[in-house]
Amino acid sequence: MQQSTGASSTKEFLIFAAKVVLIHTATYFVFGLIMSNVFDYGRIFQQEVIRDYMRPMGSSAAYLGPLLQPLRGLLYAAALWPLRRTIMTHKRGWLILWGIFVIFGILGTPAAAPSSLEGIIYTKLPLWYHLIGLPEMLLQTLTFSLILVGWERRRYQPESSRRRSAQGADVIKAVMIACFAYMGYAIGSILSAVIARVAINFEAAASDWTTQIMFVVAFVFNVVFILLLSRLWTAHKITLWQVFLLFWVVDTVVPLGYQLIFLSPMPIPLAMLMGVFPALVITIGLRLGYKRE
Repeated sequence: MQQSTGASSTKEFLIFAAKVVLIHTATYFVFGLIMSNVFDYGRIFQQEVIRDYMRPMGSSAAYLGPLLQPLRGLLYAAALWPLRRTIMTHKRGWLILWGIFVIFGILGTPAAAPSSLEGIIYTKLPLWYHLIGLPEMLLQTLTFSLILVGWERRRYQPESSRRRSAQGADVIKAVMIACFAYMGYAIGSILSAVIARVAINFEAAASDWTTQIMFVVAFVFNVVFILLLSRLWTAHKITLWQVFLLFWVVDTVVPLGYQLIFLSPMPIPLAMLMGVFPALVITIGLRLGYKRE
């Protein structure tokens, strides 16, 4: 009996952790992409004092950030797990969670981090730099808190309430899984470049809107197909292997078709290699995010 209870608790934690990792990584990527373009982080990071503190936007190390976010999300899940019932059952649970992020993670950090009180006092970074980072951090953590509490709270609602909110939750999950697939594209693109022995100019890639829009188009296709195929999978009309193969086709054909129209197309074998990784990420996300009937 104790073993069964322990296994159930482990399963619950893994489900909770998967949600936290998925939401954190997706919101981190979306708000990072938006704010870096709105505030032109590339130019800011090159300014005096700041360039000695921050790596350039075009450096290869900067592109490892999104790939490490699942680990960060797992740490969040471990910290929030003992507090989840208090947060999820409270009427303003999202505000409690967001307050924890703002107080302990942004303003009151023990380290002298940018935008924190300690950072303002002990670093030479200008005040405007501390302030310019707040919109991204506040909006990302707010969105994370709203989505996580809204998604997780459904477990504590009556069945009738769950059904009413299921459609909106499915759309949110599809968007987050599609955002998460960007990591797969990053891995596939780097691996394809290594195989083709092509040097990657990260700074040029980050500033090339034609290339960035290609991934936006793929994102839209992925959201639509996640919504369609998740219903078939939850209804036992399709297997996970079929889901993976279909997304492999989508995530190979869509970027390749876009390249044929607007860019120079990559070789088909490399396009297929690049498509494997987002398809794998989406398949895993669909398996963890949707419950079969």
